[in-house]
Amino acid sequence: MDLLRGLGARPGTDIEIVSGRPRDTLESWLGDLPVSLWAEHGFWWRPVGSGQWQPTSDLDPAWLERLAPIFTQFAEATPGAFVERKSASIAWHYRRAHREFGPRQAHELRMLLGDALSNQPFEVLEGKKVIEVRLRGVSKAVVGRHVASVVKDDTAVLAFGDDRTDDDLFRALPPTVVTVAVGTPSDHARFTVRSPAAVRAALRSFVTDDDRATPAA
Repeated sequence: MDLLRGLGARPGTDIEIVSGRPRDTLESWLGDLPVSLWAEHGFWWRPVGSGQWQPTSDLDPAWLERLAPIFTQFAEATPGAFVERKSASIAWHYRRAHREFGPRQAHELRMLLGDALSNQPFEVLEGKKVIEVRLRGVSKAVVGRHVASVVKDDTAVLAFGDDRTDDDLFRALPPTVVTVAVGTPSDHARFTVRSPAAVRAALRSFVTDDDRATPAA
């Protein structure tokens, strides 16, 4: 938190935090920081210095009600799994499920949703121990396009991401952006670092100007 606060206070530096988490979670965790927040993969945006969240797309919430029974059925049949409902998506988390049974159930749910949503304006995402359905077009690419539209040509942009959904962001950013995958290499990121600790070291170097804090690639 101190690192993010220091970065946000750094002259000429803008911080955009992008998450699949809902607004209230980001607000409780990071709401007092001098940063812009993007919730639900870019569906909600709270600009820096503003206390108001803005939707980036129109959405009919009725579709969530049609999918909820499927997610609930799989959660009840998978000990440790649970359903998370958001404004623009619904997610089935299985990080607490049995390490073999959880992935098998996730595969079954993924196949079922693929058939049920055929030719529908929705897409199925597979993240870290989560299967999520969202409105097509609502992705972290929204943030990438926003950044591309507001930054000047001489602005240095650095983007970190550790999830498959971050590939949407990487693809939408201009080719001059330094994109960095964390943990697992990505075909859409130019560089890879091993861990969140390496990310913190890289960001800390901007605050301390300490070249020794450069992360190991």
